Amino acid sequence: MSQDPYCYPGTNILLNRLGIDEDGELKAAEARIASIALFALQDEPLRGPMDEARLKATHRAIFEQLYSWAGTYRENVGTMTKRRALGYEVTYADSAFVSSEMERIFAELAAEDYLSGLSPERFAERLTYFYSEIDATHPFREGNSRTLRQFTADLALAAGYELDWEPAGATDDTRKRAIHCSRFRL
Repeated sequence: MSQDPYCYPGTNILLNRLGIDEDGELKAAEARIASIALFALQDEPLRGPMDEARLKATHRAIFEQLYSWAGTYRENVGTMTKRRALGYEVTYADSAFVSSEMERIFAELAAEDYLSGLSPERFAERLTYFYSEIDATHPFREGNSRTLRQFTADLALAAGYELDWEPAGATDDTRKRAIHCSRFRL
């Protein structure tokens, strides 16, 4: 296994602005920093079109206090396999294809006028599609789910809908259902 360029040599600990080299401490710091940033985005939302630059700006706004690469797509790491807390592994797209896939996804989103003017049912269907496409590509080295939840909530608002993610994380069962829905289009 080659060294992940996003990690301290010989570890799987992400390089970070705080110099934290212990996994549990980094996860705790990341959770605190991301929570504060997400709260701040409620008070001062990002502005502008719901395009690829907005997705990157969302990631940057959430993680820039911790990671120098916040807001940039992952590179030179190949596919990523992550073990999830609910007991399964997910393998994400090869980093060599992230930029081109994101361009494709956002071209489709633009062609659909960023989901504006759709019925609630059609909006939910298309939002699910775009969520799953971005999630499968997993464009950032870390923080994809939090970024994607914020981005899709903003996209919903821009299209005239309100998306509330809170119930999806309320219990283990609702988390499992939300994860299942993001992985499989039914």
